[in-house]
Amino acid sequence: MHRILREIADLVEGQVREDFLADRFKPDALAVRFLMLGEATNRIGRGTWALHPQIEWRRIANLRHLIAHEYRKIDHGELWKIAATEAPLLARTLPFPPTPADVFD
Repeated sequence: MHRILREIADLVEGQVREDFLADRFKPDALAVRFLMLGEATNRIGRGTWALHPQIEWRRIANLRHLIAHEYRKIDHGELWKIAATEAPLLARTLPFPPTPADVFD
């Protein structure tokens, strides 16, 4: 998930909203990254969700469903806003998985 969040940050970093939205490819690339983020969220065990209630897991998963199933209703401006404001917070809040050394010591 951290890799996907870095890719989201890379897509919007230094971008003016209007220029980003006028690009032919970046808005769709951002939507795909949010789709991937939601899919990764759905694969995380609900026990992990419970351990980190400050993360809006259901909201992330629901965004994936919206993009996948209601793609004609995607608001790329709203995705840009989420990427610029909420994704960086999620990247700071999201725990890192343990390293193999931590697991097998």
